[in-house]
Amino acid sequence: MSAYADTNFLLSLYLTRPHSVEAQRVLGDFLRRHDEALPFTLLHRLEFRNAIRLAVFRQAEPGECSLDRVAARRIMTEHEADLNERVFIEHTPIDWTEALRQAEVLSKANTESEGFRSLDLLHVGTALSLGAEELFTFDRGAAQLAKLAGLTVRPALR
Repeated sequence: MSAYADTNFLLSLYLTRPHSVEAQRVLGDFLRRHDEALPFTLLHRLEFRNAIRLAVFRQAEPGECSLDRVAARRIMTEHEADLNERVFIEHTPIDWTEALRQAEVLSKANTESEGFRSLDLLHVGTALSLGAEELFTFDRGAAQLAKLAGLTVRPALR
């Protein structure tokens, strides 16, 4: 497993977001360099689906990424088709004990001085447990943590 994408990166491939074009570019570059799909874990599944449902809930809030239920169902269906066909993501079982152990090691070494969130720790810990060398993210905290853990971050955040 050479790369791991966090959920905010994956969402940028399905929703129109500020980083969507960049996400497509990073994914295209990855697929040209590697003959493999990105892992999609149970953590991704929960966080991805909940983000889509939350966008439906936020429909009335100005400035928020919002979807109506029809658009949300369309995205979920498209996403499931991509998973089933292994277009660029594939269901990947993980060793939760190892992923959580890695997250705890990262937390112990870095959170008191840098203030990392649990989901960033979980994503980077999962990436490490899968043997990833790269992390795809638009989250500054996850990017900083990944760099501290020795992963290459794409895209390079400014």
